Amino acid sequence: MDKQALKNAVMSSYGLSVLLHLGIVLFLVLSVRLTSHTPSVELPVEATPQIVKATFIDPAVTQAQYDREQAQKQAAERARQERLRQERAAAKKKRQEQARKAAEAKQKREAEAKVRQQKELERKAQAALERKRAAEAAERKRREAAQKEQARKAEEQRKLEEALAAEQAVIAEQQRQRVLTEKQRYSALIKATIQRNLIVNDAFRGKKCLLNIRLGIGGVVLKVDQLSGDEALCRAAIAAVYKPSNLPVSRDPAVFAELKNINLTVEQ
Repeated sequence: MDKQALKNAVMSSYGLSVLLHLGIVLFLVLSVRLTSHTPSVELPVEATPQIVKATFIDPAVTQAQYDREQAQKQAAERARQERLRQERAAAKKKRQEQARKAAEAKQKREAEAKVRQQKELERKAQAALERKRAAEAAERKRREAAQKEQARKAEEQRKLEEALAAEQAVIAEQQRQRVLTEKQRYSALIKATIQRNLIVNDAFRGKKCLLNIRLGIGGVVLKVDQLSGDEALCRAAIAAVYKPSNLPVSRDPAVFAELKNINLTVEQ
């Protein structure tokens, strides 16, 4: 055994135990020698010291036991380290699993958020489309209502215009008939005036003269033209037209318009 091994053996717990036992043995030996030279003293039983039997321990056995203990300690340390490694690995795996689950949960939340966002966008788009369709439908209804109202008003206007036109036609016809009646009446008066002023002559009997007479305001004779008939009768008839200062005419402008240029037949 080299010095270093011996030193290790001495410094180990087994070496200390051996040294302790050797010290006890040495102490007992010295005590026996001292007892042989000291007068015997009767001691009570309870004061009698207990004799410790010392056992010699082989250093080789102690080293082997120490090596076994060291090996056991090393094995225990390796086992502890392995347990620590496994625990760390398990903790790491757990953290990784938690991180994976957290990442999956985050991805799931993000995916769900995207789905919700997409659904919200689709909902808003659908709502906007429905609002647009509703607005278009309302606009169509408004246009249709406006068109119907316009058509109704146009129909009412047409009917009103037709009624007004019919009424105006009736009025115009009544006016025309009145004017014609008045024209005929004043034409008869003018013809009677001319006939009164016409010279009576048997040579004119059975003969006719067609004259065109143009009158001014108040019945003033502006011009007389012979259109057809006997020459002598026409000359006498023209003289009869100019004889009065005025011929009878209506003050109604419409009637006068029919009288200011008339054709009359004079006969005797």
